[in-house]
Amino acid sequence: MKFQNISKWKISPEIEGLLFFAQRMDELLWKYTLDTYKPAALNAPFLCSEVLSIIKNIENELIDEQNLSHVVEELIWSIKNDKVAKKLLDMPIDFYIKIDDQSKLSEKRLKIEALQKTLSPFRYLNQCFQDLIISINEIKKQEIENLSRNITTTLINMGVSKQSLSWKLKKYFFSSDGKEIEHPSQIIDFLQNIYPYSHEFHVYFVVSDLIKSVKESLDAFSIEIIDNIDEIQENKTLELIKLQDDLKNLTNECFVRVGPFSGLDVYSAHSKAIKYLDQLSDLFTLFYHRKQISWRPKAIVEQCCLDRPVATILNNGPMDKPFDFNADKASKELNKLLINFSLRGSSRDRFNRVTDLHGICVSADVVDNQLVTLWTSLETLIPSKAGKSKINNIINGAVPFLSINYIYRIVERFSHDLFTWNKWKARKILKKTTKAPNSDFTFRCFLLLSQPENNELRNELYAELRDFHLLRFRAFQISDLLSNKEKILNRINLHETKVKWQLRRIYRTRNLLVHSGSRSSYIETLVENAHEYLDQITFSAMMISCDSYQATSLDQIFEISNLKYQKLIKFLKNEGPIRADDYSFIKNNSDNLRDYRNEYWTEKP
Repeated sequence: MKFQNISKWKISPEIEGLLFFAQRMDELLWKYTLDTYKPAALNAPFLCSEVLSIIKNIENELIDEQNLSHVVEELIWSIKNDKVAKKLLDMPIDFYIKIDDQSKLSEKRLKIEALQKTLSPFRYLNQCFQDLIISINEIKKQEIENLSRNITTTLINMGVSKQSLSWKLKKYFFSSDGKEIEHPSQIIDFLQNIYPYSHEFHVYFVVSDLIKSVKESLDAFSIEIIDNIDEIQENKTLELIKLQDDLKNLTNECFVRVGPFSGLDVYSAHSKAIKYLDQLSDLFTLFYHRKQISWRPKAIVEQCCLDRPVATILNNGPMDKPFDFNADKASKELNKLLINFSLRGSSRDRFNRVTDLHGICVSADVVDNQLVTLWTSLETLIPSKAGKSKINNIINGAVPFLSINYIYRIVERFSHDLFTWNKWKARKILKKTTKAPNSDFTFRCFLLLSQPENNELRNELYAELRDFHLLRFRAFQISDLLSNKEKILNRINLHETKVKWQLRRIYRTRNLLVHSGSRSSYIETLVENAHEYLDQITFSAMMISCDSYQATSLDQIFEISNLKYQKLIKFLKNEGPIRADDYSFIKNNSDNLRDYRNEYWTEKP
């Protein structure tokens, strides 16, 4: 979360809802946002499509019917917690679908088809837009929060590029030039700007000369070689190409044009054009293994209704991680791991195999392969137990790791956001927290947000945040969450349920990729989630192995994690407020690997 430039905003009380919306959308579209605050992979309209897809795959004997109940459960939950979806329904959700529905598969399909038409993406999006305009005018922040998330999920699943949405948002609301933002009605202009209209595109790339060896096959991929860029009839495109320094001085390369084809924005068009080139390159590699057709990352994109083409470069893929250690810190952590890592035998071999697979994923750029490899990593890392299905085994092993530090990660990210906003003011306020001598700033944030004696200090923070409405809203949210154990327990239980749904979705998608070659439109979101899951489990496993437990097998590590999680749940079931010394339950593992041999009591005199 970042506080963006608002120099062109004419700040007034009536515009607070619009500014909160712009800040929340900026967070939703930032690729390094904590997964808790990212757009959902699917919402009600697209869960309907997923249910129908599963029914079709069951009928084609590609997957078992037992896969259906979990998605139906998620669909029902999604609609019950979505005011827009409920508003669009002609009848309550029970008339369309039930978890324990015993009717024939064909009857279920017909009801879901009716539900899908009722919640069609465009119908749903239009209603979201209408409700958002009202909520912004009335400054209902929780409604704006819910609508912003659902609008983003809907647009992305309709095919709009997240990178395009982010660029349009920053250009409209946060750039130093352009129209002044002074009235909440300007949300209408922005919504018109991001509405998913279809356009026709041509995309230009600089490609290796190897493509000329398959010149006769290019028509099948809508690709055309341009031997001389002066032959390009569109003068503005030619002019833009000549202005790009990294597209000049071609050596063993040539220009190609991909298209025409339809798309929703220049970045999704760029991505779609790369898929044509990927298909050609992969097929060519079947016959010629020594070298692959390659291309430069920058492209020139022509859109039918734009006066000028644009130069585009796509963001890094879904495996990109935000908060790596710096080189010095990474080397120190590696040294601790090598000194203290206690895994032995086959467990050590399996762990090494997981690190190999993780490295393959990071260096690869094909999301389909990344998802398959990430799932293989999870299967390799998590111990198998007799009598359990593969997916249940993965879920039972992963959930304790992914839930035990969930609340801590929320508080930790708030601490990071606070210092990103203004480290001097953050430090000044946090140093005033009671019961926190010589403690880290995440602990001080925990005390600030959870302890009643810090109410006045919280009010001081709220006042200092001024126009950063999103960070103030987040502080309110987390403070309410930490007000008692029951709320924390309910939040963790919901998180656990969502993790189970997502793990099953990753598993289904992986199986369909492997067995039928079909690819989901939301696969990049699944790769992000699978990568996050694998990293959390791997680092927690290393911590337990390097800690005083000195666990020597993965079976021991996963059992210890399960017992720690049960301990946390047992603690939260005891009613009462959260006290300062309860932080140890929230933060179950240290941030970094620990050298247990160098504790202060083991130091030599």
